[in-house]
Amino acid sequence: MENNENNENNENKENNENNENNLENSNNNNEEKKQEEEQVAKYFEILSPETSICDYNYKIIIIGDSGVGKTCLTYRVTTGEFREKIAATIGFEYFPFIVKYKNKILKLEIWDTCGQEAYRSLIKTFFNNSSLAIIVYAIDNKKSFNSIEEWIRQCKTLCSPDTKFFLIGNKNDVEDES
Repeated sequence: MENNENNENNENKENNENNENNLENSNNNNEEKKQEEEQVAKYFEILSPETSICDYNYKIIIIGDSGVGKTCLTYRVTTGEFREKIAATIGFEYFPFIVKYKNKILKLEIWDTCGQEAYRSLIKTFFNNSSLAIIVYAIDNKKSFNSIEEWIRQCKTLCSPDTKFFLIGNKNDVEDES
């Protein structure tokens, strides 16, 4: 009987310690997020999309296979909100995003493109004059990872030689589907 009580006491102590550790980790994560937001605020000021005067204008295309989260990612960046489910993009969607950085106003014309094969010919025109091509793949979808090479090939063919590339592995918060 005494052994059972000792075991229960030990389990209760372990549970209490785990709960305290989880609370501490949660507080640390909140503090880290707050510090990160303060760091970003030091460098950027997000302005209204209606701002008409800008010092620099950049065209950014978001490309990748269908369902990798391009629209969710773009929406998160431009609005600060997260949407778990968004309807598939048909063709393209335009997101103006204007920021003040080092006393300069930057207009980022973000073009979120569809990933469906049937619409690929439509999005080819959006590669023209792009300053940045962001290629997105879903880390839970091997097929989308395997498509990266084709997206890079299209960018090298259709974008100007000065276009920069950025690769994003998205959906680290979901279960593996592959």
